[in-house]
Amino acid sequence: MAILQILKYPDETLTKVSKQVTDFDARLHQLLDDMRETMAKAGGMGLAGVQVGRILRICLVHTKEGIVELINPEIIFRNKVKRGDEGCLSIPNENYKIKRHHIITVAAKDRHGKEFTKDFHGIEAVCVQHEMDHMDGVMINSETKHHS
Repeated sequence: MAILQILKYPDETLTKVSKQVTDFDARLHQLLDDMRETMAKAGGMGLAGVQVGRILRICLVHTKEGIVELINPEIIFRNKVKRGDEGCLSIPNENYKIKRHHIITVAAKDRHGKEFTKDFHGIEAVCVQHEMDHMDGVMINSETKHHS
């Protein structure tokens, strides 16, 4: 495994819309393993492919059950909007107040291409939405920034 470089804002790569994953092969598995190691070293709760320069619809999210890999994720249910603090590995040492859904259900594929659905609540739901924003080329809105 390898530690990948996490791109920092204002790197233009972070504004690119990620492509659907179509090959569930050894290269994808290696990338997911490298992202897992990178996220752990950085102390993050989530990491999207675009943050390490891979313009693919993939992300990892740390949950109480462990790290969940989401490939080609789609939110199929949303509920309960709350405002809360949020940070980003691509914008270190900054915190933002963001409104997010605190209950979501996601349909995605695993590293082998098998479809699944998973419910996320609280901070885990916030993290998934944050990583999915990255896949759509959306960075945290600077107007919502507050100083920590």
